[in-house]
Amino acid sequence: MYSNRISTTARYNMLTADIQRNEANYNKLTTQLASGKKITNITDDPIAAVNIVNTNRQLGQIETFNKNAQLAMEELDTLDDLMELATGYLSQAWDKAVQANNGTYGESSLKALKTEIDEITKTMVDLANTEFNDNFIFGGANTKLTPYEFDENGNILYRGTPQDNPDYIRQTEVADGVFEVINTTGDKVFGYYDSYFTDGTTKYYPQVDASTGSTIYVDKNGNQYTGDVSKLTAKEDCAGVMGALKLLSNSIQEVIDAKEAKNSTAEEAGYAKMFSTLNMFSDSHNEIVTEQTKFGGVYNRLEMTESTLETNNENLTSYLSSLQDVDIASAASKWLQAQYAYQASLHVAASSMGMSLLNYL
Repeated sequence: MYSNRISTTARYNMLTADIQRNEANYNKLTTQLASGKKITNITDDPIAAVNIVNTNRQLGQIETFNKNAQLAMEELDTLDDLMELATGYLSQAWDKAVQANNGTYGESSLKALKTEIDEITKTMVDLANTEFNDNFIFGGANTKLTPYEFDENGNILYRGTPQDNPDYIRQTEVADGVFEVINTTGDKVFGYYDSYFTDGTTKYYPQVDASTGSTIYVDKNGNQYTGDVSKLTAKEDCAGVMGALKLLSNSIQEVIDAKEAKNSTAEEAGYAKMFSTLNMFSDSHNEIVTEQTKFGGVYNRLEMTESTLETNNENLTSYLSSLQDVDIASAASKWLQAQYAYQASLHVAASSMGMSLLNYL
């Protein structure tokens, strides 16, 4: 009959493997307790590790979308405030237009009204040139260019992206593949006023020749008109509240001049132009209110989106915690067990290593 004998080398290998296994388990649990994370290396749980990476990516996207939504809502708040102010000043100008049209005002009263209208016009231009986050709100896509300017002829020129150019749109991504348009254009909300002379093809603007003191006509590129000046026709392009304000101011001045010259025909023409501004103010008011309503809807959608993002963030954060966060109480208990097992394997190894073949004889 034969008996199985374990060699010293085999026993040593078994004891070493047991020590290494217990040490690795002890070290793993120690690291988990110290970091508070179940997974410190992808080899700990490859599937969970991949899920953690994907979840962190989604949480990063949510953070970006949330910032986009918050910034867009702040800009829309500013946009709404500006349009609210614009409607207030527009209403004031509208009232002034009604007063001026009653035909009973004398020259001094009309001059006072014109001064008020001109001040409202300047204020309206300042509103239209408001910046938010270093961008001009009403410039369309041209956010770094001041949208409105007065030229030397008193025109109110819009230099932003026009509303008929679809590239005026600025939009922000608030969810995966979901974009919201957060801007409008100055010419749509405020309009413009452009008075010029034309030969039928080109716009020319009067200016004084510095060398001769005479009036010359140049286009927007500075090229002088060399034809017969008598063949140039005066034109006015205008729209919105800017156009209404400028037309009202000009028509009041025409009535004043006509009264001073005692020219009843010119006075009637001035009043007719003045009366036409009433409909322009009405239409401008409706346009601004329409834009306010539109962007109010955008703001409401952003609020709902923000709420959805918050809910998704909470759910994903909870899921991520279940994947990677350690249950401290359970981990501490396992850590103590691993410590005992590791110490026991060291003790057994220390005791066994002192034995020799003589112990089996």
